Amino acid sequence: MVEQFMNDGTDLRDAYVTLCVHAGIAAADVICMDALGEYYSGERHDEATRLLATVDVASSRHLAALLGVKTKAGYSDVPVSNEQLVRAKRSMEGLIERASR
Repeated sequence: MVEQFMNDGTDLRDAYVTLCVHAGIAAADVICMDALGEYYSGERHDEATRLLATVDVASSRHLAALLGVKTKAGYSDVPVSNEQLVRAKRSMEGLIERASR
């Protein structure tokens, strides 16, 4: 399915990556709530990844990857690349898989 977005217009790629970012953030919140009884709700991305790293370092890396492309996908006039789309999908899936445990 992700291949479909790679070949469509950039608007769809950016929208898909933005959805990956939001799903990944929600999964990170679930991971933190389950393990710590709290989640990060501020504006500083580094603090969110730092809190998640106290629970799971690999998940923290996934979140950092998603947050790193958030602005480009959501607000920039430069579209995300196919590589960024694939990485966002993998990061989102990693976070969702971890949250599902």
